[in-house]
Amino acid sequence: MGQIDDKRYLELIKEKEELEANRPFDVDLMRQWKHSMSKILQELELFH
Repeated sequence: MGQIDDKRYLELIKEKEELEANRPFDVDLMRQWKHSMSKILQELELFH
């Protein structure tokens, strides 16, 4: 991976950890959380 890829990978890992730590309990907020987490996980899969 290049330097830019490494930086993006670390940003995604940080975002994922923040989302995991701040999981909401409200149904509407949970839908937004799930969408955000899904986008992060999809992009992380590109690195593997």
